[in-house]
Amino acid sequence: MQAGFYMSGIAGQMAQQKLNDINHNLANVNTIGFMASRSSFSSTLAGQVADQTGVGPASYPNQSNAFLDMKPGIIKQTGNDFDFAIQGDAFFRVRLDDGQEAYTRAGNFVLGANGNLLTQGGQPVLDDGGTAIKLPAGQVSVGQDGSLAVNNEGVAKFGMVTIKDASQINRIGSALMTTTADNIAPVEKGVIVRQGAVEGSNVNSILAMTEMVVTTRGFEATMKTIEQYNQQASQLYDEVGLVQG
Repeated sequence: MQAGFYMSGIAGQMAQQKLNDINHNLANVNTIGFMASRSSFSSTLAGQVADQTGVGPASYPNQSNAFLDMKPGIIKQTGNDFDFAIQGDAFFRVRLDDGQEAYTRAGNFVLGANGNLLTQGGQPVLDDGGTAIKLPAGQVSVGQDGSLAVNNEGVAKFGMVTIKDASQINRIGSALMTTTADNIAPVEKGVIVRQGAVEGSNVNSILAMTEMVVTTRGFEATMKTIEQYNQQASQLYDEVGLVQG
């Protein structure tokens, strides 16, 4: 009986976490550069559960970790010279207010009053040497490798990295993320930077709504199971009583 309560409770917690992820993802379905939140689950061998039930080895569900879905979103044309999209496995480098480096796929940048290229949140965008990109006045263009030019004069190159393990990412807001230095690597060949375009959220609203319906039904079934365990436990205590010793 206790094993049933435990396993049902764990399943309910996992369903609730999954629903939280889905709600967060749907809220950012139109956020540029947003990557969906996911949770992974596994089964853990439960020897104590088997001892209680007497039916041999058993397992119970367990939440392993949370991670970001690294699947790219759809690239949308905007025609804005300060909009940039990465095609391939890479992230733009930016500098946070505390000096820490962060990464993003949201390339809807703006030009600051001093000529610095900034994120929508005001963080400086970095070049491949880790220095804030500053652009002189003029017509901005970009090469496929991320090289920036103003009036056809090269001025900088976007700093970009690849992130190795999505489970080691810490999200900041909707489109910024941080990770440890050993979890980043240089970009591989084939990564392209496109100007006048941005990458949309990678959340598929139709699939997310379907997933929400399925998860909600599973959560409701789990709650009914727990309710049944409660009823059985009450009946057992009323008719048999507690065994002392």
